[in-house]
Amino acid sequence: MMNSTYISIADFAKEIGLSRVQVFRRVKNGLIKAEQFGRAYLIPIEELQRITGEISDKDRELIVQGVKKTLKDYGSVIKDLGDE
Repeated sequence: MMNSTYISIADFAKEIGLSRVQVFRRVKNGLIKAEQFGRAYLIPIEELQRITGEISDKDRELIVQGVKKTLKDYGSVIKDLGDE
């Protein structure tokens, strides 16, 4: 029942170094977003990335595009500010 966009509570707990019970409590308290499928709770991979500070490939590409646009539009101003 596991697919690539979700992670089980047990696997999530291993990744962040908490017990399954601690993760389950945080899910029940709304601190960790999860979806219930039958009796099982599955946590979106994005939630793991949010908690661990990892950046998804999609977010990384958005950042790269933003930096390129900023440098294109304001590169000379940024360079001048660096020279002061």
